[in-house]
Amino acid sequence: MGFGYRHRGKIAVAGTCAIALAVTGCQSESNDAGTSYEVWGLDQADTREDGGGHLYIWAGADISEGSPGNATPTIIDLGDAAEAAGCDVAKRPHMALTNNTDTPTHAIISNVASGDTHFMDIDTREIVGCISTVDGFNGAGGSHAAHASVATPDDSMVIVADMNHGPDSGYLHKIRTDYSANDFELVETLPLAEFADALGTDTVRPICHEFTNDGKFAYVTLAHGGLLIVDVGSADAESPMQVTHVHEASTMPGAGCGAFPISDDLMITNGESGASGGDDFMFFHDTSRISDGEFPTPEVLELPGDDTHGTAFCTSTDGREYALSLMRVSNDINIIDLESREVVHTTTMATEFSPNPAPDLGFIRGNQMFVSLRGAQPLTAINDLTDAARTPGIAVLTVSNDCHSFTWEESDLLAMDANPNTVDVDGVEVSASDPHGMSIIER
Repeated sequence: MGFGYRHRGKIAVAGTCAIALAVTGCQSESNDAGTSYEVWGLDQADTREDGGGHLYIWAGADISEGSPGNATPTIIDLGDAAEAAGCDVAKRPHMALTNNTDTPTHAIISNVASGDTHFMDIDTREIVGCISTVDGFNGAGGSHAAHASVATPDDSMVIVADMNHGPDSGYLHKIRTDYSANDFELVETLPLAEFADALGTDTVRPICHEFTNDGKFAYVTLAHGGLLIVDVGSADAESPMQVTHVHEASTMPGAGCGAFPISDDLMITNGESGASGGDDFMFFHDTSRISDGEFPTPEVLELPGDDTHGTAFCTSTDGREYALSLMRVSNDINIIDLESREVVHTTTMATEFSPNPAPDLGFIRGNQMFVSLRGAQPLTAINDLTDAARTPGIAVLTVSNDCHSFTWEESDLLAMDANPNTVDVDGVEVSASDPHGMSIIER
């Protein structure tokens, strides 16, 4: 059985946003138990008065031995790590992506409430670089909302999606990167307000983005619908970023929360409004003619359930490829056949031991799917949807050979509840932990 969603040369996140991050393509690979990997998860709740947050790291070998829930993580206080590096303490570590070498060398942590991008050496687990985009390059504009910081396929730069939580539109920032020398420099800022009219929206707030496989274009998802396709230019910014094409919000409704380059010919993005009573969608973008300047309107698939967010990718034993879309509010997972482009199955993650898990980001490795589960009092996106019964952590699901179903037990939860603070939710005192970003890192 082969599974996998790879970001260039490695297992990704998405998962955007997502970032899933999260990131390009379904690739069959054996579940080689001898291959070393780690699971990295971010708890974005403060660990100190000025921010911080926790990074949890589990060794793959420990997860594979018996019940995953018995694995003991290494827990790093990101506030302490920033101070040790001579960096400002950041706030709300939201996404943890990596660079694109076959064995990644650096994690890229974006902090959505302080405007900081931190670069962490994966081997030493020390922060080795920090860039603030609060003011932008040469004062061009910026905010504290660094939502997703993503490396280009050639590792020459990182593009930061700055949502801007204020009344104005957001920005894209470019960071020149040299991982071998731990040398990182902010070199460019692109304000996005001027594209509001073309989009048909009041403001332009970038959420997540990913790159075509040649690294030339970024597909940038937006909080109020629509999409920007951006020529990223050069790492030194002598060739600046420029918007090449705009898909209007009317053709791509909902908040875009992920971009997934599947092949040279296909990019997938999504749009969600289920959290506010609207509909949710998956968009299929034909990228086969981008070199000719052709960016056709995407094919639209409406998704059942509420609040599509992370998406993982699975290849069945008979070679069919599927997207597994996590519905954060309704707790469903939709299984989408990528060839027929239809939902073939919908199943719930809710169980007696985790009745409202709020699945956020997901990644598949071997026959296991790792899913971040939100906390009792979410700090981003679904802030009003509190529930003391939540189980903050990372669920380890076992996926079936046909990719149509999964199982998980209470012992399959990698708990993330070590935050020193608690919150009161409907009279119940529970952990303040609120997991979000995660990565599966090959070692």
